[in-house]
Amino acid sequence: MRIYRIIVTQNPNWGAKGFFWFFILLILLVGNLFRLYKKDRIHFSQCLAGIFLFIYLWTVLESTVFTRIPYAQPQYELHLFWSWKAVFLHHDREMLKENILNCLLLLPYGCLIPVALGRKIGWKEGLLIGFGTSSVIEILQLITCRGLFEFDDIVHNGLGCMYG
Repeated sequence: MRIYRIIVTQNPNWGAKGFFWFFILLILLVGNLFRLYKKDRIHFSQCLAGIFLFIYLWTVLESTVFTRIPYAQPQYELHLFWSWKAVFLHHDREMLKENILNCLLLLPYGCLIPVALGRKIGWKEGLLIGFGTSSVIEILQLITCRGLFEFDDIVHNGLGCMYG
């Protein structure tokens, strides 16, 4: 029940603009993937994985950046592992849940990447991809004032992508 509440809270309606851009970009992606498939450059499974990757990333960006209400000023926490200090020193169970959910956030993404690429990827490459993707999300949150920029999220998301 709590996970449902988190999903509903973190994923408000996209709105007309969100749906418009989602479908425009999805159509462009599907067109390019279809073209590559017809030229025998990628397999059908890679097409499907690419589409699922786009849908998943769009949903993550919508829930972490685009649908959030902006703050008056950028919010940031620049201390590394501050969230774990709160967990261990202050026994903050909510922070523990948040850390675990941040690790799980990019886990499906990490599962889809090797399928989309059509090859296995090593743990270092998975970690770098997760760090890069999470860095983009965190920087967008900082620039748009729509969330808390923190290095802990980059680490957690990177690990989740690597595990995937």
